[in-house]
Amino acid sequence: MNKLINIENKKIGILGAGKSGLAAAELALFLGAKVFISDFKKDKIIKNKYIKYEFGKHSEKILDSDFVIKSPGINNNIKIIASIKKLKIPIYSEVEFASWFTKSFIIGLTGTNGKTTTVELINHILKNNKINVLKGGNIDIPFSKNIIKEIKNKKKEIIHLLELSSFQLEHIKYFKPNISIILNLSPDHLDRYLNYNEYVNSKLNIMMNQDLNCIAIINQDNIIEQQNKFELIRFKVTDSNKMLVNNKLIKIIYKNNGLESSHNKENILAAYIVSKKMGINDNDIISSINTFKTLNHRIEKINLKSNINFYNDSKATNLNATTVAIESIKNDIILILGGVDKNKTDFSILKKYSNKIKIIIIYGESKDYIKKQISNHFKIYQFKKFKDSVIKSIALSSSTLSVLLSPSCSSFDQFDNYIERGNYFKKIILNYYDKE
Repeated sequence: MNKLINIENKKIGILGAGKSGLAAAELALFLGAKVFISDFKKDKIIKNKYIKYEFGKHSEKILDSDFVIKSPGINNNIKIIASIKKLKIPIYSEVEFASWFTKSFIIGLTGTNGKTTTVELINHILKNNKINVLKGGNIDIPFSKNIIKEIKNKKKEIIHLLELSSFQLEHIKYFKPNISIILNLSPDHLDRYLNYNEYVNSKLNIMMNQDLNCIAIINQDNIIEQQNKFELIRFKVTDSNKMLVNNKLIKIIYKNNGLESSHNKENILAAYIVSKKMGINDNDIISSINTFKTLNHRIEKINLKSNINFYNDSKATNLNATTVAIESIKNDIILILGGVDKNKTDFSILKKYSNKIKIIIIYGESKDYIKKQISNHFKIYQFKKFKDSVIKSIALSSSTLSVLLSPSCSSFDQFDNYIERGNYFKKIILNYYDKE
């Protein structure tokens, strides 16, 4: 399916020694290339004696490369990128690079919200139905790592299932998934992109090489019509929760309490379409949906012996995800917002929920920016530290007021990631109620 390239003795520069960069280096070495890694951080460790590297800077050493693999977390506007482009050295993403070395079937999924849940659901359905699938991409398992596994095991039948971020799709040349899915699009990562259109275009790269033998599955609500150089399937979940595929009503009757919220309807519909295309019948799909365990940090209700409800939605790093959470909770809400706003977000949109949101607690780096936009519409409490905001939410909570951590911001002012933030939220809540 994808272009196979001989890289033996090629000089490959890798920008970034994170998981994807190290996995790309391992794959390149495995295939006989010469590897040099450059990372601006000083605290990295390289154990492989065959890899040359530099830490704490990006020197011109990486310019002595046949091509460069850029880690997704590295901004395109740094000085060394400009130097690489000036010399016309090709730059590829780790996903692009890994795709050169497989002819296996690829399912690639992107979108703003719900990516991980949907990938995990598809993975669960495929595995339940005896399909040999390797899950990877933006879920802590680099594509390159799975390619090495595939080559070593020499398995004839394998499916690669990839969650793909906009960053991973920025430097695509040949990457061509057999099935692409775009779940939804809304403003995100606008601290990285010049504007929303640039962000959208990076997502649309997932379809750029697809042909008549490929399938593209898109959310017709917020994705512009695409040229039909592939089989195009449009899906939609209406305001009344009806599921449509190419404007035809689809009934998916399932019993999974963790997936009841309206925001999961799109995830389920996308997974259903993919599963049907993989030859799985309706009964087996529904059976797998019913046994799927929902993921942490996504409108996750904390299990307490209490009549007060606390919801951990730390994964909500943009306002669209937060509005989904607000709409999915039935009773009135104390909302915790804050962290690092990456999108120049218009938080005044929240005023349409002023009858449901009774109190907003804001914290962190962007607290003043958020407060300025919403203080005329809500009762506000403001804190610098995340812990103080959570403790305040406990004090204000009641049987009629659910506490929702749905920050609309990234976690990087006080945490390494949303998982650490969500776990700390749960720890504070659980420790408090253990003392009761």
